[in-house]
Amino acid sequence: MKHQLAKRMVLFSVLGTMVAMAFMIVAVLFPNPLVLVLAMSVGQGIAILSLALYLLAVALDLQSSGGAYVSAVDELQAAPETPPDSTAGPQA
Repeated sequence: MKHQLAKRMVLFSVLGTMVAMAFMIVAVLFPNPLVLVLAMSVGQGIAILSLALYLLAVALDLQSSGGAYVSAVDELQAAPETPPDSTAGPQA
């Protein structure tokens, strides 16, 4: 990634996802009603924020790359074929 902000956003996305997963794990291990509500509301909010950060970082990285994906097959088809030079003598 070229953009430093995109790297930082991915880092915060990973950390947020880990925190959200910790909320979910605690809710599974200790299934109290309050813990379940906390995990499903706060944990889901953090997970959605993490997903939004990741998607924004991907969009920012694609924007800064400045080019579209070109497959090798398309590149070969677009290249003009040059015939060998017939005026040159035999190659040794």
